[in-house]
Amino acid sequence: MIIKQENKPAKNAFGVEFKTLATGENIMCTIMRYKKGVKVPRHNHPAEQVGYMIKGKLKLLVNDNEIGVAEQGDSYAINGNDFHSIEALEDSECIDTFSPPREEYMDK
Repeated sequence: MIIKQENKPAKNAFGVEFKTLATGENIMCTIMRYKKGVKVPRHNHPAEQVGYMIKGKLKLLVNDNEIGVAEQGDSYAINGNDFHSIEALEDSECIDTFSPPREEYMDK
């Protein structure tokens, strides 16, 4: 299946603009765009989250411990149900995958 992106609307969560790129039965792929200074508050969700940094720098905290700064070319993984927060140190863009898919990010 090929999914064309040109007519898909952007969404927003926690001040982060994103698009759901593709969703399978057990996985979801999104592109996330952060403006410098955006802070995603501490939260959790049952889905595992794995990301790849296209550009920028994001500071990640997982279970109240700073795991570091992810920048272009870096990847990260967050276990399901782990509390985490993110701060955009620069305008940033990443691909995030979630398993299982996050219902609230599904295209309606």
